[in-house]
Amino acid sequence: MAIDWNDNVKRKVFREALQEAYPSASELEIFVDEELNENLEIVAGGANLKVTAHGLVKWAMAKGRLNDVYKAFKEQNSRHSVIEKLEQQSLALLKFNLTQDDWDTLFEQFLADDLADLHRAFQQGFQQALGFAFRDAQPQHPPLTTLIQIRELLEIHDTGSKGPLLAARFVECAISELQRSNANNQRNLTALEQWRDRIAQQHSVPPKPTEPTRTMACHAYLLVTLEVIGSDVNVYPELHITGTEKPVRFGAQPATCPVAEVADLISQWICQAEDALDDGTCDDGQVTLEVFLPYQHLEEDVANWSIKDHRGEGVCLGWHRRFLVRSSDRLRYGQIQRSLKLRWKKLEACVKAKNACDEFHLQEDCPHQKGFLRSLLDDQEALGLKFVAQLPTDPGKRTDLFKDIIDAAIPIALWSSEMADLDVAALKAEFDTLLKSCNLTNFADLAKHWRQKRRKSKHIRLLCDQPDRLPNLPDPDREEDLLVAS
Repeated sequence: MAIDWNDNVKRKVFREALQEAYPSASELEIFVDEELNENLEIVAGGANLKVTAHGLVKWAMAKGRLNDVYKAFKEQNSRHSVIEKLEQQSLALLKFNLTQDDWDTLFEQFLADDLADLHRAFQQGFQQALGFAFRDAQPQHPPLTTLIQIRELLEIHDTGSKGPLLAARFVECAISELQRSNANNQRNLTALEQWRDRIAQQHSVPPKPTEPTRTMACHAYLLVTLEVIGSDVNVYPELHITGTEKPVRFGAQPATCPVAEVADLISQWICQAEDALDDGTCDDGQVTLEVFLPYQHLEEDVANWSIKDHRGEGVCLGWHRRFLVRSSDRLRYGQIQRSLKLRWKKLEACVKAKNACDEFHLQEDCPHQKGFLRSLLDDQEALGLKFVAQLPTDPGKRTDLFKDIIDAAIPIALWSSEMADLDVAALKAEFDTLLKSCNLTNFADLAKHWRQKRRKSKHIRLLCDQPDRLPNLPDPDREEDLLVAS
């Protein structure tokens, strides 16, 4: 929103808002330091808060940074009345494409009960028209709880060439949502279709591109990567969709926290990621979670992490969403990634030939030397591991065993977490049943069948990796890349 800062009245209104939002020099100093990376005392020293706030506005105006100050203020104080006051004044100077009669005619077609459908339609239409999600454009915007809010947003964005496109896409998505919600009532949406066609014709809105026919299954994967940093972990979220080259932005940010708090982040990220999925984006409408664990936490029973569902109620992650465990240690080693890529190609060929299970190494005895299992898997060029032996009781030796599995760069490893005597034949049969029941190179399918297997055999653990869907982690050699928001 362009604001005419040459108007001294607007500068005064904004200065008063700064004083109200940051009622002490110390609070204003924190705002300037954290949001603008400037020293308040240097740029705007003053005898009192009013003088200091005026000095800040004056300095920012002279430096051409007043819009930066306003944007930072807006992100921290999204409900402050000064925002509407300043921006409504600026709107009066802008030229709009649609008339108030156009908007009145459109919103007369909607009912109060349509709010949820129209909320989804606005999010979808915004993404289609502008090419990015509304939550990325305005991450601090309050929730849309009224039809008036949706109309105001559409009107605000009607000032440029994309305005009519957004309006048309919004109505197209609204029609689809209302048809889905009113399938049995057969609601007449002809007036909405006529409105869309009229606006599209008047403003030369191009027709919506025909979606390409999908020739392969499409899945959404929420990648959550943990890397140890002292007693805490850095946690990085990414959303990947089959067939999409780059990760999809969905509003999540990295964080640093104890491992015990990672589940709370995942609860939030699952909701954000699935909200970012348009209808038909993926085959099941849900994300498959891939948790990248460091070797220090490989024994974490991720399935038992308590996740909050959409009602805010606790539920075990293992039942809430399908998930897989992958290795975060492998991400930093080029040699391991190269080996994994070679074995993955062989695994794909074996899956097509339906003999992949035969290429897994069966380990019936627990190795007593560090490095033994890795060398064995390397020499056999194994594509996976069925570890049916009992794990070492000593924690250090178990850690060494997991390091061997990680360094061996095998795509899939299975073992049992039980420390009691195991029935080797029965465990092998369970492993083989899982490996033969699903497409091992389709991790959404693998996660589905693993969850089914865990209903009866919660002790079965799975570590899997593939070379094509990897998180983009910060460069450890660049200090600024390692700064993670807490």
